[in-house]
Amino acid sequence: MAAAAAASASAGAMPKLVYLPFRAMAETTRMLFAYGGVRYKDEAIWGMVFQERRQNLEFPWGKTPALEVPGSRTIAQSGALARYAAKRAGAYPDDIVACALSDSIYELGQELCTINPLVNCFVGRQFAAVRGEYFRNHLPPALVQLEIELVRAQGASGGLPFFGGAAPTYGDFNIFHHLDNAMLLEPDILHDKNNLAAWFEKMQEIPHLKEYLDTRPTLNGIGEDPGLEDRNGLRVTQRQPAGRAWL
Repeated sequence: MAAAAAASASAGAMPKLVYLPFRAMAETTRMLFAYGGVRYKDEAIWGMVFQERRQNLEFPWGKTPALEVPGSRTIAQSGALARYAAKRAGAYPDDIVACALSDSIYELGQELCTINPLVNCFVGRQFAAVRGEYFRNHLPPALVQLEIELVRAQGASGGLPFFGGAAPTYGDFNIFHHLDNAMLLEPDILHDKNNLAAWFEKMQEIPHLKEYLDTRPTLNGIGEDPGLEDRNGLRVTQRQPAGRAWL
């Protein structure tokens, strides 16, 4: 009974997301929190602050993103965080088959994750080389498969717009994040994928998600000195010595 009560209290608590100053492996979780109207704290750490806290074993598996939930152990691994956020946001299916289908969409997004370091970390020759490989050989076949699976999902649901049916599930959000990052470099990647392009536009217009997309820090300096800049012009990059900021 005590354990159940503690779990119930943790489920409604305000979590704190801890991550590097990136629009990357925590972004699907942020989008899901926004979609569900879930309040949370968002702490960016890097440099010596990150190293010290990792050496102090604050993060499971020694990595971020991590989610600190009052009354619970710290949670790590981006997929675990996204599923937690999806359950809080009402974007996690009850049906086990629907869950498995959403998982398969989510995992395809994970296979596209090279876009995260490409826009958040890589510079110079490494950036140019990885960009060419990603957009020439890696992303195009994935887009073909996504278009096929979206058509199948919409056919099975009687024309409902999302991979998850009438409403998006966490799989939709993970694909959206990775394509959204890719479009920072190549805005026209969906020009010949009509169904996927319509789905992407539908995702962009989800009210709470749209508000988040319009107000989140801007990712700029890609390929040269990537960083996040807020609406007040404060820019956070890994090169800054401070090592800690609130997003």
